[in-house]
Amino acid sequence: MASSLIEDYEKNGFIFVPSVLTRVEVDVLTNDLETTLKAKPEEPRVILEKDGATPRTVLNPHLYSELYRRLVRHPSILQIVEELLREQVYVFQMGVNCKAAFSGDIWPWHQDYPAYLQDDHIPSPRMVNALIFLDDVTSLNSPVMLVPGSHRSREKTPAVTDQGTSHPYRYAEQTMIKDQVSAAGIVAPTGQAGSAIFMDVSTLHGSTANISPWTRRLITVTYNAFSNKATSPSVRGTHFVPDDRHEPPLAALDRNCLSM
Repeated sequence: MASSLIEDYEKNGFIFVPSVLTRVEVDVLTNDLETTLKAKPEEPRVILEKDGATPRTVLNPHLYSELYRRLVRHPSILQIVEELLREQVYVFQMGVNCKAAFSGDIWPWHQDYPAYLQDDHIPSPRMVNALIFLDDVTSLNSPVMLVPGSHRSREKTPAVTDQGTSHPYRYAEQTMIKDQVSAAGIVAPTGQAGSAIFMDVSTLHGSTANISPWTRRLITVTYNAFSNKATSPSVRGTHFVPDDRHEPPLAALDRNCLSM
């Protein structure tokens, strides 16, 4: 990876990398996801929207899907993460945010690390979120919005609230959001399916409701530095945050690992 991308990541708290996966690889992953959802898995494997029917997030598919187990070891993703963190990593958590057409609900502004610290007992934000587009993302189908430089902000840990959604979390307070956006603005990367955002877990981000007729599915793989494991089990339960005590560092697979 070019040194300029590492510099951009350290400065802004994220980078956008187009075509990390091919369209064929995306199609295979999407088909696997649709098979999972057609089986109508119940909680805790899937979080639903407020209507009680529309999938919001599929949790940790790498634990039961062979294809997603391979994805987290894909060299095009893993090598970037290891360069950003400068050490070997493991998967702390994974989810597929579904953002259904017309009814995909908001993700309020938040940083991920306050919950990882307070609830999951991860000692340092030496973690990277790989956000992989399963659909073409445009300005119209609710792209992820990020605030450059906000990963350097260490505000007090916000309380757990649902912000009117079906998913309680430690969402950011409005004063903090206003201050960060006023200082640096908002960026909303768009691009073809298979592109990815690599994001520091302290970067402030969120997304609006998707009222467009186009889905916006996004895989989120949270990689943690191997030296940064939890100091005690998460209070959120292993269905949401798997027990990481015996997780080995990941080894990259072949470039064609998603070929079926």
